[in-house]
Amino acid sequence: MTIMPVIVMIFVFVPTIVFMVSMPYLTRETISFGVTVSAVQFHSEPLRQMRKSYARISGTLHTILFIVCIICLIYGDEHSKQQSWIIVTYSLAMVVISLVTNISYHFKMKSLLPMLPIAPEPSIMAVDTAFRKRNIGLSSYWFLIHALIMVVSIVTVLRNYDQIPDQIPIHYNSSWNVDRYAAKSNSSVFMPTIIQVFITLVFLFENWSIRRVKQQVQPTDPSRSIRQDVTFRRAWSCFMITASFLIVILISIVQLNMISLLNINFVIPIILIIIAFIMLYAFALSFWAGQGGSRLERSADRSNVRPVHDDDKWLLGMIYFNRKDPNLIVEKRFGVGWGLNFGHPVSWLIWLGIIVLLVVVWRG
Repeated sequence: MTIMPVIVMIFVFVPTIVFMVSMPYLTRETISFGVTVSAVQFHSEPLRQMRKSYARISGTLHTILFIVCIICLIYGDEHSKQQSWIIVTYSLAMVVISLVTNISYHFKMKSLLPMLPIAPEPSIMAVDTAFRKRNIGLSSYWFLIHALIMVVSIVTVLRNYDQIPDQIPIHYNSSWNVDRYAAKSNSSVFMPTIIQVFITLVFLFENWSIRRVKQQVQPTDPSRSIRQDVTFRRAWSCFMITASFLIVILISIVQLNMISLLNINFVIPIILIIIAFIMLYAFALSFWAGQGGSRLERSADRSNVRPVHDDDKWLLGMIYFNRKDPNLIVEKRFGVGWGLNFGHPVSWLIWLGIIVLLVVVWRG
């Protein structure tokens, strides 16, 4: 048994667990488990207790699952694919637990809503007419640096192509010993480059979307909500560019190691540091800003006006499906960030592209 899988689990999954458990505390004060509420309702005692209950139950389930996974890794066979399957199974179990818990509390929230203090909807709607003119996010030209890194990697591989061994290592066990090879070919050598291009395009699209996702301006305090939203978008735009750059670097390092241009003892620490930094960066940003910047510039004055809601467009309070909405990207209700409008046909093309890439990588 090696300690490396346990270290990876702690670095990657512990922040993820904390994020999942804290999710109800990171949403806007006008959303409770996928249901639109007023700020007064959000801070009412029944909803306070519901958030505490969610954190307690979710935290207990995820902790038990995590401990079971660690035990399985410790006593598993490190020289087979068993540990990889343990981590994959654990990841799927995490998603299932999170979905079941979220859906359960969504229905609890819907049943509780009629018993909360009555909150009328606003008679006016606030709109930020200068939204498109604001300096919301970083320029997409920053992604040219990513392209430069990829070009350097391609040139390096081509110049050393004849020195690449006939069998290329593509998988390592928990002891970082090679347990799977692929025959040398253009597809196997440049598969990391294809992944880099795809990831860069995904993050480029995300950064572009940050500037165009529709705003949620609160009529009771429009100036503050606009400032929160702008700061939130700028911060996440910076994250998108930084995280994608580090991932491109990481994949280039993996590619150079595959073709024996880098030593595995150098590669391992770099990979772990990059992964840990990205995880902690996202974790800190989520808790600092909250969804839509809701944790920034908090006001003691809470309105009992319930924002104009579109709860009927959100399946189970999490999946946005609205064919009449031209926006492809919308703000999430569970978690922090943005998600797809599944009523938009392009969203299905995006998922198809992701599935095709995963199949190609898996078969490769």
